[in-house]
Amino acid sequence: MRRLIAKLKGKSKAWKVEQKSFLIKNNNNVPDGHDQAGERPDAPSPQNTFNTHEEQRLRRMPEELAVFLNVAPDATCATCEDGSLDVERLIQRSACKHFPKPPAHLDKNLRKHLLDVQEAVLHELLRLGPLLEPEGLMGCLLEHYHCQTFDHLHCLLQNVTSTKNSFVLMHWVLHTYQSEEFLGHPDLQEMDTIKKVDDPLVNEWLGNAREKVLENLQKEVRGSLEKILQIAIGQQHCDNEEAYVRLHVDTIQCINAMHSEAQKICSELSGQLQEACFKELLIFVRRYTAEQTEALQKKAKMDKPETIHFLKTLTACKKLKQYVQTKGKGIEPSLLKEMVEMLENMEACALDLLMGIVAGIAKSHLTQYFKSDSRRFLLFRVVEEYFPKLSYGVDEQKKVMDEAYELIARIYVEHLVQNKQSVLKKRWSPNVGQTVAEDAKHLHTIISHLAPGVQQFNLILLKVTEILECNSIEALKITVASMQAQSLTKSEDGVFLITLLRWKGLNNWEVKEVLDALPPDLQPRPDPDDQQMTNTSWYSCFIFW
Repeated sequence: MRRLIAKLKGKSKAWKVEQKSFLIKNNNNVPDGHDQAGERPDAPSPQNTFNTHEEQRLRRMPEELAVFLNVAPDATCATCEDGSLDVERLIQRSACKHFPKPPAHLDKNLRKHLLDVQEAVLHELLRLGPLLEPEGLMGCLLEHYHCQTFDHLHCLLQNVTSTKNSFVLMHWVLHTYQSEEFLGHPDLQEMDTIKKVDDPLVNEWLGNAREKVLENLQKEVRGSLEKILQIAIGQQHCDNEEAYVRLHVDTIQCINAMHSEAQKICSELSGQLQEACFKELLIFVRRYTAEQTEALQKKAKMDKPETIHFLKTLTACKKLKQYVQTKGKGIEPSLLKEMVEMLENMEACALDLLMGIVAGIAKSHLTQYFKSDSRRFLLFRVVEEYFPKLSYGVDEQKKVMDEAYELIARIYVEHLVQNKQSVLKKRWSPNVGQTVAEDAKHLHTIISHLAPGVQQFNLILLKVTEILECNSIEALKITVASMQAQSLTKSEDGVFLITLLRWKGLNNWEVKEVLDALPPDLQPRPDPDDQQMTNTSWYSCFIFW
């Protein structure tokens, strides 16, 4: 209230001049105090008679105006020192009386309360405006209600506890207060009410509201993201799609919800809130990647880890990265870069751990397979157990199965060449190449079922069959060149290619002849990281085989 009175103090003098025109009319038509011919000298002059009547009228006016403003008369504030009626103070009391009080449960009833404020204030403006405007007192009436409204809004802003309700208050000020439903009401347009409101008061309140929104938003977003993270950490099983997508869906919805609400108010606020949300998201990504790395490392050491958790991590990282890259317009580039790098590192970590599991399974089963007389290749069944076909996370499963397929095929060939053909012919059949081809087809069938559309990484196994069936050096040169052209062996992996040819039964000079026949662009290249191999001919590694 002190703030309101101080606001109006500078305008009191102007309004009191206007009050006199409201209270004392037609004063200019009253004769001056000179005696007129034919009158008795002791008769009261017309001026004295008017003053007496006016004094009586002034004494009656507080009660009449109080009734008009619908407030109880108060002799202590009804008249000014000069005897004129203090309209300003009566209007002030009227505004206080008719202004709705805050509800008991503000957060729950805020929208209804704002509607009550709108209806109450508008009713008084429409009731009093047509009577006070002709007397030049509409500014006084409007200023009192304007200051009363923003003092009230200030209290509401301090007492709402959610960002959502802070948004409601800002939206009301920006989109309702000066609309046709309130100050811009058609019946008030002739009084030019909108131009009479105090814009600095509105701007000051909006500045405070932005600070309050940012304060609430930071707490709410951080709290929501913390809950999401704790749910993810505590999740022991992931046996349905909802559990699979929960982390990234909830995280994105949390950030989007605030941004969407802010866009309804103004673009400037939307940008500020998005920046604040992304800063909280960065904190979340830091914690998530650290916690998840530790969790996956523990799972990878289990006897039979659930690969679904690794797939879920790959999906979450991909979705969050896409969101940051597509919705991060206007956000500080270094912040976006840090998030993207952390998510990519998390993806790489999850995939590496997953391939470590695959490699362990493949090596264990292939070691047994090549030493056993049984033709039951149980590895393929184990792959199905570890990677069950899902109706969700299809892209991630295909990515993983591509990697796993290539890895299993490579490990198969590595174990194959570690066993002499003569031994394999005894264990399997005289036609080792045919057995390898059957295994290659079986492997592709299993992987394709789990992830339709995977690349055919069993080609290296089929090429092994071709190599075994080659009966001449010239035919072998063509087959090896085909393998290199199709990148079935790593271009720098000369040792592997040499080992394969030696396993075929070629001597050192025949191996050299086959490799020399390869075009320059298909020649095995030394690994640049291996300085010793870089300075040594590939042939020196097998010349004394």
